[in-house]
Amino acid sequence: MTACFRQAVFVPPPVCVVAYELGFFAHVGLEVETVLIESSTDQRDRLLTDDVDAGVTAIDNLIVWNSGGGDLRVVAQIESTTPLRLIAQPSVRGLEDLRGATLGVDAPDNGFAVLLRHLLGHHGLPPGAYEFVPVGGVRERFEALRSRSIDAAWLGPPLDEMAQQEGFVSLLAVEDEVPDFPGQGVVAGPAMRQAGREKLSLYLTALEAARKWLHATDDEQIQDVLTRGGYGPASARAALRTRPVSLAPARAGLECVLTMRDKLGMMPDRAPGADDLYDGRPLGLELRP
Repeated sequence: MTACFRQAVFVPPPVCVVAYELGFFAHVGLEVETVLIESSTDQRDRLLTDDVDAGVTAIDNLIVWNSGGGDLRVVAQIESTTPLRLIAQPSVRGLEDLRGATLGVDAPDNGFAVLLRHLLGHHGLPPGAYEFVPVGGVRERFEALRSRSIDAAWLGPPLDEMAQQEGFVSLLAVEDEVPDFPGQGVVAGPAMRQAGREKLSLYLTALEAARKWLHATDDEQIQDVLTRGGYGPASARAALRTRPVSLAPARAGLECVLTMRDKLGMMPDRAPGADDLYDGRPLGLELRP
């Protein structure tokens, strides 16, 4: 008997593409429906109302989501770090050109916007030197760049590659700047982690099969499978670089997110600790060091 599982994603990540293309979802008895979302707010609302079973998102999102009373937890981390690039208009020659610029984000105070504040400050651009404008998820940010309504934004595979092919420029990469920053996590609400745990465990079993395949298979074959899933050559190489060594998050990565937010003075009331961000029961694994 096949069960339906709904995953809410901005762009299907590599392990999900592999699990679908190679039939790992089908093998465990799941028919996975991918819901493409437009913003983290949309994703949070769908998770809290059980409109979807799980979401793939920036782990930082949970800090704000749960401070407002949600009980969403990371149940797996599917990238060793995030392969995001800060992509800008062709006229931008460097980070200093972003002074006075309009930067497209999903939400100004959570997710990868926190990381962007941190990195811009590290490079000499404090808050107030630029303007954050909420435009939505990665697909929406890509279109905002193309329409010239923003000057720069985070883009990830395969949209960062597509943007550079169209003449947009890459200013920095998270992998180079903050290698400890955790990649996206699979997030689930309390109902799925309890009553729906069996179905969630099947989903994670398929992702684990995909993770192992990504480490056991030659690069050319991996690139072929990811190409079928819509990834270009550069995006496939990024997927190879950020293959997770385990689906269990590293404590150091979760603490990196919390420390970054704390140093920026953006820690909300009732902020969680690293252990409060992760529920290891569906995966059966503890946090890694």
